[in-house]
Amino acid sequence: MVRWVTIIWTVSSPCFAFLSSRHYHRWHAMPSITCRPSDADVHARVGRQHVPIVASSSTDNDGGNASSSEATSAQAQDIRLFLTQRTIQSFMFLLASTRDLHTVAWLDRFVQPITINNYWNEDVAHKPGAGDTFRENDKRLGSKLLNYHGLSALNTTMFPAWDTFFTSLLEQPDTVLKIHTPKDLGERAYSNFDIDIEPARLCARILSVREQLAREMTGDLKAIANMGQLIFNSYWENAKNRKDTKQTKTGNGNGNGRGGDSSPYGFDRPSTMYINFDPQDDAEFAPSPLRKGNFDLLYNLITQFAVMKLLQDEGGVVVGEDEVQNKCCQVYLSKFYNDRLLTHFVGLQWYGKGDDFIEELILGSPIMMPRSDAEKKDEKRNDSEISSAPLLVVEPMRIAEQILLRRDKIALEWMDIMQQTPSDHTSIRKMQLDRLTGVAGASPVSVVLLDDDFQ
Repeated sequence: MVRWVTIIWTVSSPCFAFLSSRHYHRWHAMPSITCRPSDADVHARVGRQHVPIVASSSTDNDGGNASSSEATSAQAQDIRLFLTQRTIQSFMFLLASTRDLHTVAWLDRFVQPITINNYWNEDVAHKPGAGDTFRENDKRLGSKLLNYHGLSALNTTMFPAWDTFFTSLLEQPDTVLKIHTPKDLGERAYSNFDIDIEPARLCARILSVREQLAREMTGDLKAIANMGQLIFNSYWENAKNRKDTKQTKTGNGNGNGRGGDSSPYGFDRPSTMYINFDPQDDAEFAPSPLRKGNFDLLYNLITQFAVMKLLQDEGGVVVGEDEVQNKCCQVYLSKFYNDRLLTHFVGLQWYGKGDDFIEELILGSPIMMPRSDAEKKDEKRNDSEISSAPLLVVEPMRIAEQILLRRDKIALEWMDIMQQTPSDHTSIRKMQLDRLTGVAGASPVSVVLLDDDFQ
C-alpha cells in the first residue's frame, strides 16, 4: 500500500525566523503544496519500509470532514488540549526557523490537524510573482497546523485528551527520511542525505516547549483575570466622553486611532495593550516564538469558555431577581453566541476576536418585550393584571458583565492548571525514558524515500 507523504519546501527568505507574530499571522491558512504518491511499487525489506515519493502541486486543505467540523464547534476546547496544540505549533516554528522542514512535515502528517479556513479562497490559482514572495514561500512551507491561527485544530478523535498526543508519539517507530534530489536538477554535492526522526527525542523537546508555554500562560491568565474590571472602567469613561451622532458623522478624528466617521467603540482594549507591551518581555526566559498568537487565542478561548459555562449552568445568566428576565437574557445570549460562532471562535481567525465579541454585545441596544403567553396562562391573570404587568428588559451590557465576571473566575482556575503542568509531565517523561533506554521496546526502523529539491 502506498502511503501519502507531504513534502515541505524550503523558505527562501532568511528573515523567516525573525518575523513577529503579527506578521507571521498573515501567513496563516494560505494554500499549501502537498505531494501525491507515485505509481512506483513499494519495495519491502526485513524490518524496513521503502516508499518512493515524487512531488506534485496541490491546494488541498479541506481541514477534515464535516462531522469533525461540527464536533469542533459544539463546545469550547479544553485548556490542556489547547496548550498541547500551541506547543506543537511553536515547536514546528522552531524547526522551520532552523530549516528542519522535513521534520515539520512528518509531524504534520502524524497530527492530521483539522483546519477550517473562513477567509481565504483556496481554489484561486496561484501565480508567483516578484511582489508575491510571502505567499509563495508560505505555499512552499506547506504545513496546515503551523500556518493555522485558530482553536480546536487537534483531531479529538485521534487525541481525545491532552496527553494522548505524547503517548501516541512514543508508540511511533523511528524513521529515516532518505532525501534524493531529482536528476533534472543536476548532481550536486550533498544532494542526497538522511534525516532521522526519533519520536522519543522529539517528545522530550516538545515537553520542554509545553512547560515554557505553561509558565507564560500562567502570567497571561493572571492578567486576564484583571481585565474585566478594566473593560468596564473604560466603557463608562468612554460613555461619558462619547460624541453624539451628528458629531460622529462629521468625520473629525479624535487622535485615538479611530476616525470620527467610524462606528462607536465600547472600550479601550486591554488585551491589545498587553500584546503590544508584554510585561514578561524582561523576564529571565526568552519569550516563545508565537508569543502574541498564543495570548490572542488564549484570550479568545477563555471568552468562549465563559459564554459556554453561562449557557450550560443551571443558574445561567443572572441579571436580577426575576427568573423570567434571567431566562430571556440567557436565550438572548444563546442566539447572540450562535450567530457569531463561525465568525469569532471557529476556524481561522483574525486577532482580537475575543474583544470583538464582548464589544458587539456591550454596545447592543436594550430590548423590551411583554411577558410570554405561557406565563400569562399559567398565572391565570385577568386582562387588567396582564396589561399592568411590567415589561421584560434584556440589557446586553449586563449580560456582558456576567461573561466578564465568569471569565475572571475561570482565569484563576486555569492558572492552577498551568502551574501543575510540570507535574503532569512526570508519567510521560518516564515513558519517554523507557523508550530511549529500550525498556519499552521499539518497533523496527521505517525508511521512507523522498524525491525533493530541498537543499
